[in-house]
Amino acid sequence: MKLINYVALILATLFPFVIVGQELRRSGFIGVSAAALTDAARKQLGPNESGILVQSLVEGGSAKDAGIQSNDIITQVNEHKLADVADFVNFVKTLHAGDTASVHLRRTGVALIKQLLVKPRPYEAAADVDTFYKSVSVDGTLRRVIVTAPKSPGKHPAVLYINGIGCFSQESANLQSTDAKLLYGLTRAGFVTMRVEKSGMGDSEGPPCASSTVDLQAERRGYVAGLQALKQYGFVDADNVFLVGISIGGVQAPLIAAEVPVKGIAVINTVIKPLFEYLIDTRRRQNLLAKVPFDEMERKLRLNEVCNHRLLIEKQSFDDVVKNSPQCRDYITFPAAYTYMQQWAAINPAEEWQKIGAPVLIVYGTSDFVSTIADDAYLAEVINSFHPGNATLQMIANMDHAMYKAASMEQSMNWPATTPREFEPAVLDAIKAWLQTEGARKQ
Repeated sequence: MKLINYVALILATLFPFVIVGQELRRSGFIGVSAAALTDAARKQLGPNESGILVQSLVEGGSAKDAGIQSNDIITQVNEHKLADVADFVNFVKTLHAGDTASVHLRRTGVALIKQLLVKPRPYEAAADVDTFYKSVSVDGTLRRVIVTAPKSPGKHPAVLYINGIGCFSQESANLQSTDAKLLYGLTRAGFVTMRVEKSGMGDSEGPPCASSTVDLQAERRGYVAGLQALKQYGFVDADNVFLVGISIGGVQAPLIAAEVPVKGIAVINTVIKPLFEYLIDTRRRQNLLAKVPFDEMERKLRLNEVCNHRLLIEKQSFDDVVKNSPQCRDYITFPAAYTYMQQWAAINPAEEWQKIGAPVLIVYGTSDFVSTIADDAYLAEVINSFHPGNATLQMIANMDHAMYKAASMEQSMNWPATTPREFEPAVLDAIKAWLQTEGARKQ
């Protein structure tokens, strides 16, 4: 029996709620908190050696089971010699459950080699919900999809969740992310939900998420593939499938629905203005919230306009803009590739929404400093101009962009990174009630 088949068998036994697709291997769980080498640690190494310092170990991780200890210095994994923490993190991301790795380390000056069997990253799980790990094919590679479903038998209404911009895994092993709280809440109300991992994130294959090949159209193709698969599951009512998009997910929603029709769309804290106009508007608001002096703010905003005109309107490459104007770097650095941003800037949002005849719920938080609150009422006006009565607008008091509670935009923007945040359940209640009402309507 091949090792990967053995691992799959073990996983299926330990996690009966997970559908293990052998064609898409589970990413590994190394369980090392890595830190840069201290001066004392460097003294244990040769003149041409480098590596990382093991700051701490996570219970249940592969490293602790292999006998690796805090304060060990890892210099090499398999044949790969480590340069620094970033190099270590990037390399161990290539390891999957069932792999073996030779870890070269120094412990109090003594050279050791530890054999490590890579364990699977922990899965999401909830006692009252079924969680399935499936996959879809996108551009010749496989993407992980995470599906939550009610435990009750029969066909259920379903939601494809379209997430925000950036490169991150959408998993939440402890179910504490706001996305997980929203989606598991919807499943407890009777809805199947699906998330599509982005290219190269989580278990997904494909080019690195931040690469210029992973543009907006490529990301959309992933969501379309997920939506098509969602409608084919035996436990899904294919005539009762919705989109829920947050932030840029609300911009992508009409593009996806134009390819695969849905019964309705809910958007959260999204944008209707074209990207170039949105950037000017939002960056002015954020400078005001940060209390930047007005003269300095105007200088920044002028530079923001010039730099992004070159990138987004003239469609110069990121490297070309920065080469000619190094001061532009901070103004055109985004959580996605420049190709992604250029495609977003080329969208005529009103034209895209005109194509969609399905009902739309527009939810926005009063403490959202990222998107523009004025956009929400304008989005409703746009949709209703083409399809009278289709758009419903709902405000959530004291909710910020990521669906956390916040008393104001300023508080949300300045929230300390180490301070816990609290999910705003009113957004779940609003979307759940709307989905139930629309789901009960006859088409």
